Amino acid sequence: MDFSPCAALLPLALYPKARTMLIAILSRTPVWVWALLSALLALGLWQTRPRRVRPQRLLVLPLVLLVMGLWSMTPVFARQPVVGLVWLLTLLLVLRWARHRQPPAAARWLPEAGVLVLPGSWVPMVVIVAVFSLRYSSGVMAVMHPEWRSQLSVQLPLALAFGALSGFFLGRNLALFQLTRRAAAASALPDATAAQHHAQPG
Repeated sequence: MDFSPCAALLPLALYPKARTMLIAILSRTPVWVWALLSALLALGLWQTRPRRVRPQRLLVLPLVLLVMGLWSMTPVFARQPVVGLVWLLTLLLVLRWARHRQPPAAARWLPEAGVLVLPGSWVPMVVIVAVFSLRYSSGVMAVMHPEWRSQLSVQLPLALAFGALSGFFLGRNLALFQLTRRAAAASALPDATAAQHHAQPG
């Protein structure tokens, strides 16, 4: 019977031998992995507070998480192109949906300062933890069960999850980025109207 990587970790926490294995896995995890997790959690906590950000910085974290998902799935894409297709379609569909969602009401663009004022949100933290957990657990399970790397019943759910999470976070931040363009268009409209009025003969 096939199991998903996340479900396969459950016995590790329930039985003594499994707990010993879990401790061994955690102890053998490279230090840089925990450093990466610490940095991501710090970024997630920072985004739970109201803040001012440059528009370009909105795309940094979503792209980092997108790369993490690709890092996990690229070897599978080479062996099973259908998994790559599912990942791409899921990412694009969820990105399109998230991009057209209404941004938070408190989010606003300050053209004089060139920054976006954003309310605090736990959404980035949830996405960060979900992507890291999937990346970590799938890597561990690929070592423990190499045969899972070629099983569609394991890889397709992972492709759906990574594609949906990356598409949602990227689309969400693109919707915030569009606030700058809407504000610029709104401010340009009165100027264009005034210029047209002055251009008309008296």
